[in-house]
Amino acid sequence: MLVGQESLCDFATIQAAVDALERLPSEEPAEIHILSGVYEESVRIYRSNLSLVGIGQVEIVMNRYARERDEHGNEIGTFATPTLFLGGSRLLVENIIIANTAGQGEKIGQALAVYAHCDLTVFRNCTLKGHQDTLFTGPLPPSPKRPTSKFGGVPLRERHARFRQLYQNCRIEGTVDFIFGGATAYFEQCEIRSLCRVEEGAVRPAYITAASTPQEQAYGYVFRDCYLTAAEDVPEASVYLGRPWREFAKTAFVHCRTGGHIHPVGWDNWNNPANERTVRYGEYGVKNAAELKGQRAPWTECTVEAGDMWSKEQVFGGISFFETGKLIFD
Repeated sequence: MLVGQESLCDFATIQAAVDALERLPSEEPAEIHILSGVYEESVRIYRSNLSLVGIGQVEIVMNRYARERDEHGNEIGTFATPTLFLGGSRLLVENIIIANTAGQGEKIGQALAVYAHCDLTVFRNCTLKGHQDTLFTGPLPPSPKRPTSKFGGVPLRERHARFRQLYQNCRIEGTVDFIFGGATAYFEQCEIRSLCRVEEGAVRPAYITAASTPQEQAYGYVFRDCYLTAAEDVPEASVYLGRPWREFAKTAFVHCRTGGHIHPVGWDNWNNPANERTVRYGEYGVKNAAELKGQRAPWTECTVEAGDMWSKEQVFGGISFFETGKLIFD
């Protein structure tokens, strides 16, 4: 299927193409190609076995935010805000910019660009733009932190046994916890760009990751050969590598390059010292590990050696991601 504004296209919007495919059996692979343009829409995809490929410069844009009010006057919440929602498995998203342009601040709150409630999924050559909570990698934790609250948001039709995602050559930007969730997610040669966090007129500390890795899951977030950059107005030593959204968070940076915006301590316990005993946070393949280790939080790892345990093959347990974008499942 082809999406675009030209008369030769099958559909003018991405969601219309998705809806047409979701009326068909999902066992057979399907492809949606999107011509250059800005598509102002929220896209929900429940289908599996789907490739979503941009041709030229393709941007999906929406501006929903957590403190937006619904028709009853209630806040819609974080998980009702994504520009793109993915709920299936065996998915490819390639060469697409996905943005939530709601902005930041106390009146906005969280605003998702991507809600990746999906398994066996590849994002390749994509740019994800937002501020707080740019990318959520499912699954949701078993329950919210506050007993009286609920997650809400986009209805979930499929509960995957595992959530495995690969991000290749992507650019992901944001301010607070802008990569968060419970998936086993591998970021390969990505630019992870921190933006300046401003709240109540003041610059605040920022956090790249907020993993909620399930206790029984071997891997959470792995960043391999990534580049941690920052916008010009981000202060030196103001950004933390991560803090745990849940107590068994796992995050590793392997052979990554970091800018001066990263705080020397590196990691934060989210105001709960008990998290220090249960998280697994580390940096591996660090040339100046001996010097850096003395600055980093003592409950995290920082080593010169990386080892084979952080290879893509090891993390995904024998699943191969074919270089052309076709997925092969062993």
